[in-house]
Amino acid sequence: MTCIDAIREVFKNKDEVLTTDEVINRIYSKYPNKPWKTSTISAYLIGLSVNHPSSRYYPYARQQAFLFSLGNGKYRLWDPEKDGIWVVTETGVQLLDANGGTNSMEDVEQENINTAASLEKDLENALVSNLEQLEPGLSLYEKNGIRGQQFDTNAVGRIDILAIDKQGNYVVIELKAGEADDKVCGQILRYMGWVKKELADGKPVRGIIIANSFSEQLKYAVSAVPNISLKLYKVHFTFSDV
Repeated sequence: MTCIDAIREVFKNKDEVLTTDEVINRIYSKYPNKPWKTSTISAYLIGLSVNHPSSRYYPYARQQAFLFSLGNGKYRLWDPEKDGIWVVTETGVQLLDANGGTNSMEDVEQENINTAASLEKDLENALVSNLEQLEPGLSLYEKNGIRGQQFDTNAVGRIDILAIDKQGNYVVIELKAGEADDKVCGQILRYMGWVKKELADGKPVRGIIIANSFSEQLKYAVSAVPNISLKLYKVHFTFSDV
């Protein structure tokens, strides 16, 4: 059960309008152990709303959007026929008109995927240019002209970033633009296993998963794997003259 699943359970009546507090109270009523923080639930409500201008900052949630924001923290189920199709733009979200060209859900989903991919690439480039901001002494793997950015294993996929720490040990870094779920644990373990077998020559190999948020399932999975850690990234804006 994820936070998104819990929110989906709350919105069963298509005509019911709920406030953020009402959604939180219903979730906590069903899950009294409060597995998700109020801030997490609030963020998901935004990300799951097709028309919320800030939903573009939550690409993982937006790929599964099923809510419609009425403003002032009020939400209901999204009705595509009544509410229209919304796409991510550079400034927020936009309602497509009848002549908007792209008007299928497949195209909307592809737009969201492209947005997430772009954010992941920006995050990757920012890290590669200064890996020490993640961990002192961390540097990009480089040998025989092969660099650790988008490192192709030719067997188990591409590693986002392969790095070397100050002890000379290998570090596999996996990036996710939105929320990372427990599938990422299997993915990074696959990469780490390949590095251990093909490159490490007996040296320790560890992994770092970087994301905007982490599912509870992933947190539990990683708690059983001591050589994998989680790092939360935050977006900061910088400005320059054109």
